[in-house]
Amino acid sequence: MSDHRATSRARRGWFTSVRVRALLSLGIALGIGSVGTFAFWTDDVVITGTTFTAGTIDLRVNGADSLPTYTTLNMSNAVPGNTIAGVLTIRNQGSAPLKYTATTTASNADGKNVRGSLTVKVTAATSVTGTFPTATCGGAAITGFATSFTGASFLTPGRLLAPSTEEQICVQVTLDAAAPTTVQGGSTSVGFTFTGTSDLS
Repeated sequence: MSDHRATSRARRGWFTSVRVRALLSLGIALGIGSVGTFAFWTDDVVITGTTFTAGTIDLRVNGADSLPTYTTLNMSNAVPGNTIAGVLTIRNQGSAPLKYTATTTASNADGKNVRGSLTVKVTAATSVTGTFPTATCGGAAITGFATSFTGASFLTPGRLLAPSTEEQICVQVTLDAAAPTTVQGGSTSVGFTFTGTSDLS
């Protein structure tokens, strides 16, 4: 009996020792897991002084935002074959690049359709050769400009102008040599509208 009790006590002691070690191990594990959040080092870089500024486009013709009259192209008492010409300076006075286009309107109030007998040539000449009735623009015609006033579009798709730059165009208007006699005594009033846009596509 004594040996049996000794063996039982030994077993109980061994189990108790195992349980204590297990609890200690669990306690240590839980203790490590419950430590507070670790501190992390940080470093900042501050960027200042960045500025965004909107540019400007400012289209001007002959230095003005509006030309109420442009008598240089006036043609009076013309006969078939007569020509008149004038130079226009197109400038981008703004700080951003622009593209400009142009449209025209030509009246036909008297029904004689003088506008239908006018032909147009636009070149890059910076001066006019001769005077009315034989004033002309030298050089080749610039692609994109209309050759008559019968439609609304005068320049398409447009021409680019960098900031603070300008270009000159020479506009030559001719009363067609084949103009019919029905245009005699007739007249037309032509208006030009130049439009600048920041859309360079």
